[in-house]
Amino acid sequence: MPMPLPTATHHVLAALILACLGLQAIACGATPPQRSARQRPAPLVVVAPAQKKDVDVEARAPVDLKPIATVDVGSKVVGYLEKVAFERGDRVKRGELVATVRPSDLPEQLAAAKGNLAQAMASLDLARQQHERTKALATTGYAPAQEAERTDASVAMAKAVQGALEAQVRALSTRVGETKIFSPMDGVVVLRRLDPGAIVGLGTGGAILTLARDDVLRVFVAVGEAYAAHVQVGMKVEVTLDALPGRHFAGEVARIAPALDPGTRLLDVEVRLPNPAGALRMGMYGRARIILETHPAAVVVPASAVQVNDKQAHVFVLEGDKVARRTITLGVDAGDTVEIVAGLAAGEEVVIAGVDGLSHGQVVRVARGVDPFSGKQAGGDTAPRQEPTRAGAGAGTR
Repeated sequence: MPMPLPTATHHVLAALILACLGLQAIACGATPPQRSARQRPAPLVVVAPAQKKDVDVEARAPVDLKPIATVDVGSKVVGYLEKVAFERGDRVKRGELVATVRPSDLPEQLAAAKGNLAQAMASLDLARQQHERTKALATTGYAPAQEAERTDASVAMAKAVQGALEAQVRALSTRVGETKIFSPMDGVVVLRRLDPGAIVGLGTGGAILTLARDDVLRVFVAVGEAYAAHVQVGMKVEVTLDALPGRHFAGEVARIAPALDPGTRLLDVEVRLPNPAGALRMGMYGRARIILETHPAAVVVPASAVQVNDKQAHVFVLEGDKVARRTITLGVDAGDTVEIVAGLAAGEEVVIAGVDGLSHGQVVRVARGVDPFSGKQAGGDTAPRQEPTRAGAGAGTR
């Protein structure tokens, strides 16, 4: 009677039998079931039509407001500052007294000069009387002719002395009048530099007040070389300010620099801004826009639709359920929109969101009327509205 095999041997024989059965099944052509292939959905893009509108050719630049005129008010007379009539921020009219100065010895000099002038006038009268008497005696022969000539010279000398002293008195009177300092223009006090008691006058190097005229302000716009030939005096300018958002201020070109800056290749253009109500303040920062010309009925697309590679611009145009990569020629860059000079017609739809990764001829899913930045519909919905293409929304990639 044969001996029973151990349990391990049974396991080995079972494995061999199963392996043989598997090999037979393969040899007979049986194939295991395969997983169904999954298709990736077409990329979702946002499209918008190219539009026609007037495009302004502009020169833009950051600016800050400056006064039309600024003057430092000082004293020509050396002395002590006695009074300052205005403080910083006060409005001053032309001809108003702004300060007074107490000179050291100027009044005494004027008094002495007037005394010398009175003495010279008396001497001139005496010389004339003596000359008249001598002239009468010389005519009758009681005095020599030389004596008459001498008295005539004395009169001339007295006249010269009187004239010199009159000029001295006028000069000192003018200097005494300059101890009262008047405003040279209408304006506002932007800075008070000195207080009463300070020494002022020529050589001291100190202005008492700084006045600025702000009824008209000016800005300087740096225009690029490409636009320099188009700028003309009298052109309208629009200025917006950071301190006054939402408001636009109109000015015009007043002066143009005769040459471009050799370092920056920019042209300085002076723009005047009327400020009758005082809403504008000196030092405000903003931006200026000079409209140089207008391109009527130009084709424009959102700036997000344009891609530039190797110095060549292109857009993806929707053609049925696919996109076509089309080369275009750019015109004026208006910030949010770009002018298309050639390569695109008004009404054609271009991809404005989802451009990255697209290729020529690729099938896409389309959403229209969607803000590419917020994802909201034009009506306010947040879910993008997908519109079916001719190939259906479930079309796969190429």
